Amino acid sequence: MPKIFVGVDISKYKFDACIKNEDGQVLMNPKSYAQNMDDMLRFIRDIENARKGEDTKALIGMESTARYHRNLMGFLLSHGYEVREFNPIEIIGIRKSRIRNTKTDKIDADIITSALRLDAIENTEHYLKDTAHIRMRELGLLHHKLVEKSARLKTELREALTILCPGYDVVLTDVLGKSSKEILRRSIKHTKLFDITRDEIEAILTKNFVSSKEIPVKTEKILMSFEKTTVPEYYKESLIVDIRFILDQHDLLKEQLRMLELRIDRTIRDIDPVSKSIPGVGSITCAVVLGIYGNMNRFTCNNAVVAYAGLDPRVIQSGKSINRTGGISKRGNRYLRRYLVNAALAATRSNPVIKQKYNHLRKMGKPHMVALTACARKLLLIMYSVEKNQKRFYVPKHISE
Repeated sequence: MPKIFVGVDISKYKFDACIKNEDGQVLMNPKSYAQNMDDMLRFIRDIENARKGEDTKALIGMESTARYHRNLMGFLLSHGYEVREFNPIEIIGIRKSRIRNTKTDKIDADIITSALRLDAIENTEHYLKDTAHIRMRELGLLHHKLVEKSARLKTELREALTILCPGYDVVLTDVLGKSSKEILRRSIKHTKLFDITRDEIEAILTKNFVSSKEIPVKTEKILMSFEKTTVPEYYKESLIVDIRFILDQHDLLKEQLRMLELRIDRTIRDIDPVSKSIPGVGSITCAVVLGIYGNMNRFTCNNAVVAYAGLDPRVIQSGKSINRTGGISKRGNRYLRRYLVNAALAATRSNPVIKQKYNHLRKMGKPHMVALTACARKLLLIMYSVEKNQKRFYVPKHISE
């Protein structure tokens, strides 16, 4: 069956498309469309005009973006078209092969069309089948976004406290912890700054389970940081407002995270993935990892699963002189790697298989992060195994609990 190849370059408000046949002949010069329903329907009409009959198959290629390509891709899939989603690294390689170093949206659409002709394989069919996994992925990545916002708030609060009361963040390192937030709310006011007594600070620290031996020392250091402030009067008001805003924003983020985690737990319970039986793999890790991978049966071997996460080693080989492996390739999803490493850290304490591997690597002299990355790879392969075979995790007999 003859084919036509449609390359699409997508941006925030529009997308550009180019159509070629199997011989590379241009059937439609690069044309721009808006990111709305009317122009998407016009795009489909242009594809049908280029097909010139039911006997011609249309394959559409587009570069994966953060979010902007999802609406068009979903629209095309729902209308029965085959779509190839390219990793941006693939397109960059082809773009660099061009003699002229010119980059425009229309040129990018032409490059994607050429890439599609070289590798005419549809790879987005799973989007129609794995809607539950996609929902998990989006909820998991939203959780990650909220966690990052919370981390940024902590950095902003540290900066403000360093100016207002130097040394405070050294005494209470978790500046957004329960003790710190309560002390700041009571002491940092518009009417009177640092209006808090020694007894009040000690009561707050005691209530939040600070060691009784540390309480007098911490209290003294906190009061000293308040007394040693040198910030000018004209600067105090903006700092106080900033700190109080940060505390309020953090409270809101905590509530949003709590509600989101409940929603993720409900979603995981509905899907009931076998990976949840693995110690160290919680609902959030399940949502992100299985959401990004989709149906694990899409992968044919362990190497493919590991490479998808970018946890495979870089191989450097040239003739007989050089043949070695470097660090991990990091060619996969960075959020996926981050969640796997965090899960592996928890698993080193709760999962006998991962714990044994980590201890073995450390005894061999491997650094902590090298051993932890290897454990993340091991944990990923365990998830792949239990999901593919649909069997719950168990600890092998040769590994002691």
